[in-house]
Amino acid sequence: MSMSDSGANGTEALAAPAPQVDDVPPSGQVPAHILQNGGQARIPLWPIHADELGESDRLVVYWRRDGVVSVVSDQTFQGPIQEQEFVIALPRDLWSGDGVAYLYYLVRPVAPPGNRLYSLETELFIDHSVIPLPELLPAAFPDADSWGYLNCTTSRPIWNGVFINIPYQGFQVNDECFFTWRAYTSLNAASGTYIEGTEGVFTHRLSNQEAENVNGFELPPIPFAQYLEPLLHGSGTARYRIRRAGSFIGESRIGLVRVDRYIPGEPLPCGPP
Repeated sequence: MSMSDSGANGTEALAAPAPQVDDVPPSGQVPAHILQNGGQARIPLWPIHADELGESDRLVVYWRRDGVVSVVSDQTFQGPIQEQEFVIALPRDLWSGDGVAYLYYLVRPVAPPGNRLYSLETELFIDHSVIPLPELLPAAFPDADSWGYLNCTTSRPIWNGVFINIPYQGFQVNDECFFTWRAYTSLNAASGTYIEGTEGVFTHRLSNQEAENVNGFELPPIPFAQYLEPLLHGSGTARYRIRRAGSFIGESRIGLVRVDRYIPGEPLPCGPP
């Protein structure tokens, strides 16, 4: 078996095909399950290979990231080689941190000795933000009635703001709660019914008392004027994330409350006096 030299960048005409990583699309965006559990690459049998007894080929798989090259696998195969592809494990620790990695391989006959051949590279985009955060309990609306409505008779008038309770879940002092409110003209926050301009993103840092309160803690109310006043009959949603020591530890399901600011027989919706 004889091969011509080829650079790892695949510029030579005889470069071998790039390795394929299972479940990674052509865009190179690595899915969450690989980042969490590791993955595997598939290398097709090279066209000129050890096909007789007494011959052997060496396959070395490389991982390049931030200018550092490491060896993922180094194996020698005795001829005649029968496999049509070779599965290479890509352990979980390879995928730590965000960035771009390149996977490629070298094939070289070792008996009899011959020229090496590098493959084309597979470009892999590693972004851990695609991994879903652990799910937290949804936000609750303590002033909603038994049908889940805030209306004109709510005990704390809705023009004083929307009060939200975050259930107790073992949070810690100085945890940060990032919560988002949005309003909709539909009662179920249907797609396409969002009221433009009603999205609000707020931050609250937990005190020790709030973190230890088994009844949960109450967030500062969502201001009426900007975020609720355009909502006459529809719904609002709240979702929150918790950040601890600079890293998010969980994200809630969406909590929903319905809003009805109309009183039968009255021409105008209720609002601030």
